[in-house]
Amino acid sequence: MHKVPFGAIRRGFAVTVLAASVSLGVAACNESTSIDPQRDRVPPTLTLTAVGGRADTVIAFSTQAKDNLGLKLIHVQAIGAVGFAFDTVFTSAVTDIQLPFTLFASRTVPPGTPVTITATAIDGAGNTSGVDTLIMATGNLPPPQVQVLSPFSGSSAVVGKSILVTVMGKAATKVMSLGLNSTGPVVRNDSVLFASPMLDSTTMQDTIAIPANATPGTLTITPFLRDSLGQRAVGPSITINVQTAAQINSVPVVNLYCVGNSAYDNACGHVRRVEVSDTVHVEADDPSGISQLGYEVRSTPGGPIDDSLTFVSSGQLTFDSHNFKMRLPYTTFPTTAYIQVFARNSNGVRAYAKLASGLDRIDTVTVVAGVTKVLPFGGQVADALYHPGKDRLYLTNITRNQVEVFNLADSSFKAPVIVGSRPWGITAWPRDRNGTKGDTLLVANSGGTQISYINLNGGTSGSGLEVFRYLLPNIVVATITTTTSATSGLPIQVKTVYDFSDRPQYIGATCHEVGGICQDVMLTYSTTPTPGQSPPFSDLAGTLRWENLTKGVTAAGKSDSTTSHFFFEQAIGQDGARGDTLEIERWDADGVGHAVLVPAFNPLGSSVVIARRLAFRDTTFVRSSGNFRRSVFGEGGSVINSRAMMYDVDRGYDPTIWWVDRGVSPPADVTDFIANTSARMFGVAINFDGGLAAIRADSSYILNPALRLLGILQTTNTNAGLDFHPQNTGTFSFPLNTRLAFAASSEPLIEIYDTNCYLRVGTIPIKDPIIGPITAALRPSGQLVLVGATARGVVIAQLPNTFTTTCP
Repeated sequence: MHKVPFGAIRRGFAVTVLAASVSLGVAACNESTSIDPQRDRVPPTLTLTAVGGRADTVIAFSTQAKDNLGLKLIHVQAIGAVGFAFDTVFTSAVTDIQLPFTLFASRTVPPGTPVTITATAIDGAGNTSGVDTLIMATGNLPPPQVQVLSPFSGSSAVVGKSILVTVMGKAATKVMSLGLNSTGPVVRNDSVLFASPMLDSTTMQDTIAIPANATPGTLTITPFLRDSLGQRAVGPSITINVQTAAQINSVPVVNLYCVGNSAYDNACGHVRRVEVSDTVHVEADDPSGISQLGYEVRSTPGGPIDDSLTFVSSGQLTFDSHNFKMRLPYTTFPTTAYIQVFARNSNGVRAYAKLASGLDRIDTVTVVAGVTKVLPFGGQVADALYHPGKDRLYLTNITRNQVEVFNLADSSFKAPVIVGSRPWGITAWPRDRNGTKGDTLLVANSGGTQISYINLNGGTSGSGLEVFRYLLPNIVVATITTTTSATSGLPIQVKTVYDFSDRPQYIGATCHEVGGICQDVMLTYSTTPTPGQSPPFSDLAGTLRWENLTKGVTAAGKSDSTTSHFFFEQAIGQDGARGDTLEIERWDADGVGHAVLVPAFNPLGSSVVIARRLAFRDTTFVRSSGNFRRSVFGEGGSVINSRAMMYDVDRGYDPTIWWVDRGVSPPADVTDFIANTSARMFGVAINFDGGLAAIRADSSYILNPALRLLGILQTTNTNAGLDFHPQNTGTFSFPLNTRLAFAASSEPLIEIYDTNCYLRVGTIPIKDPIIGPITAALRPSGQLVLVGATARGVVIAQLPNTFTTTCP
């Protein structure tokens, strides 16, 4: 036997091969090529596995090979962003081996550039494992993906007819174009170029005509995409059997049918909960051509049709598909319905979708409330607000730096409003204490230190226009402690400065009222922390503040000590025989204007604080009351004993201690809340007049303005969504249909609670569980609107405002 030392042949790129675990076994060494009935004919196995969690310039993977007797050769090759080849020959009996690989890409290679890795193993008898393929990409991004969704490989086509091909592509660096190549009876090269804004996932459809003089045979279709960096990726090919003239007696076959989701999101499958305007996707083929596709909905099997639609085609396509938008007439939820789909061929033969048994397929669904909408260009909703004057929902899209605009009148998204970096919280400019919202929205740009002003009457499309960015000040906090000098033995004062992040997160609006009209607008807000904050606040600790926006936009008011306030009142006091004297300064965004918000030394000692209580865990929630008088704050984080606070704009400053805001919850109230709840917090809510606040935790805790616990709603934990009825004014709120709160559930439900007896009095069935916030609003038409974020997008439920309570 010819022996080669164990080793590797490396070509074309730097590589690190880590230590491999080897299992030894007994193997025969026989290179004979003669026919031998005793010869080993069991091929080895080989698997490539990606390894994540590495630096952006690293491509890491492992190769696992096994054989029943002994491996002889492993070959690994990479092409694309990294060029690399590796061969190892075994001279001892190795039956199981794992080889980890680490490839290093140049930093000049764009993120998302594909790397195709192939590997094969051969045993001592010459049996091969076949080739395993792994596609990875640089920059810790998922590799591009492109595939033909329809028709299926193995489908038939007929000369003189056409086929409709749907291609889906995904790319972390956005899809610039999708296309396909075909070989065989029809040679074609076609693509679609997408305009900005490009998507990370999209589809295209192309019609391939089979000429009447085409030669029957196998048509091979290969999809491809190019991302925004111009990189090309190719997907797996499909084959279509091109036949001669269509059979006259053929019957159409419905080969794909989706209810409630799309065939193009890789989740085509029948769902059991649907909405009244949900989608029905139908695909069918027939050698003589498809002339019609359609669906039928009944409330009883075999009964009268409640809803149906038919799509009429030319009959020239042997494979065709269509998306229908249902128009179910049901208004009571949940409702049971029965759905069937059908196809008709060009010869007039009609057939329903079939079960494997050959019987007609009839699907039972539960019709639920709401309409689930996917954001037009993707992204993630951070917060939402309804404006009754415009009858529109405004949703901050934190990943696309814009505010989405959803028009309730026609249930459609309008042009988004471009704002600042990473928009998070949203609120409206208050006009009066009756809850009237002005035509200006305020948006917290958490990726910067500004508040965007949106004029709802601006913009060419009528969606609104950002007209101003308010620059939030730099607030610097310091503590001053008296200690004994190590050198002189005399008492000295040590000043420690804490520089907190000024980036806004959640926001609420309150205002001072004069003659029934809002004057000074006080924006209450939390800040999003960063690891760069001063110790001991470098462990992601946020702060709470308010900003007088009315004063802040005038030059004379920028250095006024009542233009800004840093909430420190919850930290007043001392423990451990130590008390730090607080000093807070405000610097204008331009670094020029300056004001002292809390003086370092004062005769009353009201600025002695427990420093660690100044900041709050990430994330700190903020909501303001419907009448713009109060705000509630809730401390997020992953541990218990979260703090809650309230703010009442009407209480104002203490006249003898001008730096202490009497509207902020005092420390005794904050610690009492912790003692009564010991909760881990997921969200907050507040009713119209601020008389009730709710803390969403393991349950939902109802509080009064003094943070006294009034009752507990038995909501499920880990959900954030909770809001009061827009007209809720307290525990004895009237009429009874306003004495309600709405909560997200771990089930696909919105739960309805009575805020006086604290019991669940109803549910609203929806398609998917809400995983984000809930917003409740009342339209001018009298409809109640509930909005929540789900895994599929945003669910919007428009319902009659007729819910009431069964509690006495």
